[in-house]
Amino acid sequence: MILTLQPISAIIIEMYSVKEASKTLGVNERHVRRLLASGEIRGKKLGHDWVVLDLSYKRKRKPKRVKK
Repeated sequence: MILTLQPISAIIIEMYSVKEASKTLGVNERHVRRLLASGEIRGKKLGHDWVVLDLSYKRKRKPKRVKK
């Protein structure tokens, strides 16, 4: 009997650092960590650092305006 191996489809998982996620979402890094801890955005804690797996988050408020 001869076994042939079929290629496994590549699974692509987008992962972001807290810094990248904060820039993309337009919020502070500390706020991203709070969202991860509360489960509002998906992520995984690896040691002391978080890895963001999903950036589907809608802000509840508009960003503050910066005075000129």
